[in-house]
Amino acid sequence: MGGREILAVVMVAGLLLTGCRGRGLLSSGVVAQVGKTELTEKDVAAAIPSGMSEKDSLAMVEGYVDAWVRKQVKLQEAERVLAETGVNIDAMVEDYRSSLLTYRLDRFYVENMVDTIVSDSLVAGYYATHQPEFRLDRNIVKGRIVRLPVSFRLRTKLKELMGSSGAARQQDFLDLAAKNGLMLTTFDRWVSFDEFLDALPTMRGKSYDYLLKGSGIEELTDGDYRYYIQITDRALKGRQAPLEWVDNVVRNIIYNERGSEAVRAMEDSLYRAALENHSLKIYLKTNQE
Repeated sequence: MGGREILAVVMVAGLLLTGCRGRGLLSSGVVAQVGKTELTEKDVAAAIPSGMSEKDSLAMVEGYVDAWVRKQVKLQEAERVLAETGVNIDAMVEDYRSSLLTYRLDRFYVENMVDTIVSDSLVAGYYATHQPEFRLDRNIVKGRIVRLPVSFRLRTKLKELMGSSGAARQQDFLDLAAKNGLMLTTFDRWVSFDEFLDALPTMRGKSYDYLLKGSGIEELTDGDYRYYIQITDRALKGRQAPLEWVDNVVRNIIYNERGSEAVRAMEDSLYRAALENHSLKIYLKTNQE
């Protein structure tokens, strides 16, 4: 679209300055025009916040008008080009409008009529009957990491207690770590193996998959600190995902299924109501032999 098809009317700067609405200075005069589409002073004034300085107000007005003009030029060019290619713009707009309205109606019914509470027993039941659908796409672990200075004198005892069984021995381990101010990071819920490694002084490009295979206490060091690593549980990529890991996924699936059922029920109800009140008529001719 050429520049001659764009009519821009220069406004008086003071017309849209702070407080102009209150003084009744605004009119419906045209500020800019692209083709047959007009931008009025009233439109611009409604888009400009009050309380701004004269300089800021004028700058915002100029920016708003420029953005409006550019958008209208592009829209009208789009209509021209697409019309030449045979695209039915009106049909596209109507299709979008219909899709938007029905989507909003579906969301209204789902948000107002679907129970958002999904019980643990329902989650467990769904998981039990759909286990093949839940496979891990990554390695996940549970475990703990303790960081100690390389010069820590009781490191042998600490490591022994960390790998021991029994509640008393484990409490001794925790007490020893706390007494000496050692940093203990515990992953008692499933995390990805990559997240677990983020707590360690790992080197880029090096594989640490061997940690997934060990059953004892592994060690790493960064020169200043030593890290004792204990993986207490693991689930490998491609294997069955633990329920705890996919709990939220299952809840969302159940909720979405409830939503789909509610929408179908609503559609059936509207269809029956339209038949009963005779607002629906189907004129379909079939050839009968």
